[in-house]
Amino acid sequence: MTSSRKNNAVWINDEAFGALDLIENQIFSKFNRLMNENEANEIYETGFLAGEPMPYTFVFAPHGKCNQETIKNASKGDHIELINGGKVVGYIEVGEVFKFNAEKSSQNIFRANEAAPAQQSQSGELAVSGEIKIYDDKLAEVRKLIEEVKREQNVRKISAIMLTAEPFNRAHERLIRMTIDSSDLVLLFLLKSHGADEMMSFSLKKSVLEYFIQNYVPKNRLIIVPFENSNLFSSHLNPTLECIAAHRLGAHKLIVGQNHAGIGMFYDHNVAHTVLERYKNDLNLDIVVLPELVYCDECKTLVSTKTCPHGQHHHIKYHAQTLKTLLLAGILPPAILMRRDISAMILSELFPNRFENIQKLCDDLFPSNGLLEKQTEREFYENLMKLYQTTSLT
Repeated sequence: MTSSRKNNAVWINDEAFGALDLIENQIFSKFNRLMNENEANEIYETGFLAGEPMPYTFVFAPHGKCNQETIKNASKGDHIELINGGKVVGYIEVGEVFKFNAEKSSQNIFRANEAAPAQQSQSGELAVSGEIKIYDDKLAEVRKLIEEVKREQNVRKISAIMLTAEPFNRAHERLIRMTIDSSDLVLLFLLKSHGADEMMSFSLKKSVLEYFIQNYVPKNRLIIVPFENSNLFSSHLNPTLECIAAHRLGAHKLIVGQNHAGIGMFYDHNVAHTVLERYKNDLNLDIVVLPELVYCDECKTLVSTKTCPHGQHHHIKYHAQTLKTLLLAGILPPAILMRRDISAMILSELFPNRFENIQKLCDDLFPSNGLLEKQTEREFYENLMKLYQTTSLT
């Protein structure tokens, strides 16, 4: 006998779950439910819904025979459970069932991740509209925190930065500090890396950012917004969605680098422009494009390519792939590229229990105050970098 749950549930992948979570939390629009056919048609025709810019529709047509059978048999007011990874993660309260417009699939939020494998973004013939409820909603908690901070600190200027932070380096740090200088509050959108590009777990990246905020910048000036469940923003493939998400969470300014993928930067009369400028008026959002940050061996510090008078042959660039190559090989990146404590934090997680006798290594390599102190792998990496930075014999 088939269980009632099987007859009243749809199975969704991580991509769909992430998109549903973002929709419910009004990250893309004040519209926070799955759209019906009329609402979708309005967006296809105008690109707007109720005066809001809407580049994508929220039309949910899950692929698969069982999923489609569930939707076909659903009636208005029914609760369809959402199952992801074998767990019930929420439900949809059914509004109406209608035929999915396959010709407009490219304008569907569930197909917006260009980097997703084709089989992960397939759609069925029938779609369902209705209210969404996601259980254990961490994003809702972050939204509540942002509102509390805005109220308590009388926040006026909010800036947003989108970071994959893989790995978090000195250029990211400088970008954050520059943004804090001109803002009352900074929203750090932490994005997932996509597929083969992922070196670090999302929880490790979040821990690194939390450590940095706790130790090196004013804690009440930054809030991490974790987009843990969605790849929609991975590799900055959807800069339009970045603008909308920043605006929806209250940001007045979005900070991006000139190498940001997808912004379509061009110059007109020696003035930089991007394809995102069309959203300045619709969203009341300033887009600030910062020049590339590098380490100059003549200036002996981190500079922007716009202000440094020395040529590229004097510049050390903060290429994420290069830093990842070093870390994956178990090598500490130079301290001019990454803080030694952050490098140590990452390496100790990537290579747990790497050394057979970490205590003997520490005792043989590092000076002590005469007391025997147990050393962790993280402390080993930090102390090793201190030796690298000793210059009297180099």
